[in-house]
Amino acid sequence: MRWLLDKLRKKQAPPAAEKPAADKPKFTRTSKRYDTRMTDCAFGSIVDLSTEGARIVTRSEPAVKRGHVFEISLTCGDVKIFALTRVAWTSQVQRDVWNVGLHFFDADAQTRADIERLLDAAASGREILPTSVEVEDLYATLGIAPTATADEIRAAYRRLARQYHPDYAPDEESSRKFARISKCYMVLRDESLRRRYDELRKAA
Repeated sequence: MRWLLDKLRKKQAPPAAEKPAADKPKFTRTSKRYDTRMTDCAFGSIVDLSTEGARIVTRSEPAVKRGHVFEISLTCGDVKIFALTRVAWTSQVQRDVWNVGLHFFDADAQTRADIERLLDAAASGREILPTSVEVEDLYATLGIAPTATADEIRAAYRRLARQYHPDYAPDEESSRKFARISKCYMVLRDESLRRRYDELRKAA
């Protein structure tokens, strides 16, 4: 009879509480990752960094959510690289510990190559990467106010494009500035991306 009682108890036992699913998309980094445990940004500590993205650890619920878009600058010494970034996922791993996955979603081949060179140079012979990461102001890059209208955003981009477009300024520095201006414009001209970026700015 004991086996029957055991079977009945199992049927009556309440189901185990399910852990909330992590907010993860179908994106996995495949490139080499670098140890950046001493690198902080506005949202927490960056624990690894690659040419495709990064992972952040924070001790409180993150201010960012999946889909938020912003621009970051990676700095090491005199080198600074800009990358448009999307929050790919968030996950609570402990009661007071969260992970945030970042994806450099608009990084072209040149930007990825620049990031890899920076990371290789910075990490050479060191266990911890001495790199700083900052969230950049897209509005400041275009020289406009956060309350700018779509027409003002377009006008600012066209003004800067005439100044830095390779057809008018063929030097390498101008080409880099034009690429960055174009990426900022790509976010601010899109209502959905701009709304998510503004949400991020308010939360941060």
